[in-house]
Amino acid sequence: IITPAMRVAAIREIGHSADEADSLEAERLTEQLATQIRTEPDPLVRLAIQESIAEFSTPLAREVLIAGLQDEDLDVRITCCGRLGGRSDESVVSALQNVLERDELLDVRLAAIDALGRIPSTESVAALAIALRDRDPAMQYAAVQALKAVSGQDLGNDVAAWRTYAESEQPEISVASKNKSWSPF
Repeated sequence: IITPAMRVAAIREIGHSADEADSLEAERLTEQLATQIRTEPDPLVRLAIQESIAEFSTPLAREVLIAGLQDEDLDVRITCCGRLGGRSDESVVSALQNVLERDELLDVRLAAIDALGRIPSTESVAALAIALRDRDPAMQYAAVQALKAVSGQDLGNDVAAWRTYAESEQPEISVASKNKSWSPF
């Protein structure tokens, strides 16, 4: 009998092999994980798959992480947000913005803010403006902290000032912020 714990251990081994894999092997392993997640009923195994696939820098890995933003499990969605933010890839901003606008759970939306705060671009600043308009003070606070990190600016904790900054045509993104990583956790 192969238990979920055994499957998780095998999946984690695949993730650990990402550093040594050449591009063809990386493509093969990401395809293997992508195929497996399509039919995986266990959320803990899906979580392990997402964590492992995030170790690969293939386009398919990015797409699987983006698809994971729609997973029914809270922890899978949060993990996907974090892993996408860790990539600092501007192409995922719209997917994270979608989470910010549509996910019903505060924890997932906060994870999307965290991820956007690690992608220094004008698009992520514009997406964070959505959180500044939220009535929840936790969302506003997290957005301010993310904007401080992503912009290199410090307008204090004045939500209105940050809203003006974020909604401007071309908010300034400092070069230093492109090399920083921020996380509220």
